[in-house]
Amino acid sequence: MLDTIQRIIHREFELSTASQPSSSESAQEIGRILRGGVQTAAQLMAALGVSQPTLSRTIQSLSSTVTAFRVSGDRTPRYALLRQLPLGLHSRQRIYRLLASGSMEPFADVEFLSGGSTLERIGSVTRMYEGLPPYMAFAAPSGFLGRQLAHDAARAQQFPSSLKDWDDEHRVAWLFTRGLNLPGNLVFGDASLQMEIDLRRLDPTPMSEKAAHYVAMASALKGAAYGSSAGGEQPKFLGMTEGSGHVIVKFARLGSRMAELLPLEHLALRSLAEVDVPSSSTQLLTSGDYVFLEVRRFDRVGKSGRIGMLSAGAVDDEFFGRRDSWPEFAARCEKAKYLSAADARRVDTMAAFSELIGNSDRHFENISLLIDEKGEYAGIAPAYDILPMRYASIGGGVDPDLTPIAPKVGTIGAQPAVWARAAQAAERFWTAVQTETLAAQIPEAMRQLAATNLAVAREFVAPLLPAG
Repeated sequence: MLDTIQRIIHREFELSTASQPSSSESAQEIGRILRGGVQTAAQLMAALGVSQPTLSRTIQSLSSTVTAFRVSGDRTPRYALLRQLPLGLHSRQRIYRLLASGSMEPFADVEFLSGGSTLERIGSVTRMYEGLPPYMAFAAPSGFLGRQLAHDAARAQQFPSSLKDWDDEHRVAWLFTRGLNLPGNLVFGDASLQMEIDLRRLDPTPMSEKAAHYVAMASALKGAAYGSSAGGEQPKFLGMTEGSGHVIVKFARLGSRMAELLPLEHLALRSLAEVDVPSSSTQLLTSGDYVFLEVRRFDRVGKSGRIGMLSAGAVDDEFFGRRDSWPEFAARCEKAKYLSAADARRVDTMAAFSELIGNSDRHFENISLLIDEKGEYAGIAPAYDILPMRYASIGGGVDPDLTPIAPKVGTIGAQPAVWARAAQAAERFWTAVQTETLAAQIPEAMRQLAATNLAVAREFVAPLLPAG
């Protein structure tokens, strides 16, 4: 009787193990399935015909190439294949945060998954993004500075020389191997962290040497600035100087249209600050053949401290996906409690002021939100990149005619308090353009146009102001 029972048990074990694929077969099949994207445990068990314990053992043996996770708020176990990255970069990376005090701390652990997704772990919270997290896309090279960084990376490592040819894998590889002195307060990976530590040892440019240093930087970049630069995009470089600290320095050749507009940007930001709209602090200087506009970085504190920030584009892409207009974005953020009512009105004022000075370049990278050290939104960042772009060069050596502004209400609507503040700033701006003597000269034609534009702004805004 005992022999019969043992034969039955042995036979059932043979049948059950025969229906289960071997561990190596399961491992190969898991890799093949996960190349198509993230799978749940139930999906993998059904596809492989294995039990949960068998799946768990197999996954554990693949821990160097497969990750297991649960997205916060969803208890479903999920599995994904880690993807290979350029330059031999590991698919699991750490992101650090630099604080206003200058201290450094871990911010997040990320894993880059097959199919292009990114897994983010911050403390006990796990999130999955279809592509790159917004803060990573924001920090990746873009614009004039980004094109210079792409050229430098191509000379040193296997990156495409044109930023247009970069994909997310190139952006990840750059951030985690070459990402230094980025906007905001995040540092991507240990290699970049070491570069940030090394940066602290550098001395700022002395005041006595600043002008010569700026001329040397502009001369080194003039091929990119005056040859391949996209129309309307301002050449610039980063610096750290005595007195001003961390700065972004815009430059233009004397006699060019952009050299005429840099003083106007200086006056525009000052005019906004004078009506209680926080704005970037700027300084004008001329040296050699160039006009320079030095803009203090609001995401820096002293030599080593940092403040978090994200562009409106990064915020909107994550939560709304609209990228329509500044006032509509501000209204969405106010409703979602990402911005206070006061900050939303400041955004409205920036938009209204832009209408009254001919600032036609109001894309979503030209306003930003600050991020506090708890990761919460902390208000609208100081205004930057606000100037009469209506008159900016459009590329190919073509300058638009100096025609009067043509303001519109747009999506700002009839908000008397907003238009009153914007009108006050515009009054100060166009009056200063006519009357002030600056380090960089404002041509007579622009001064005459300023008188006309002031009259246009006054006439336009009159019915929008508070009664009386």
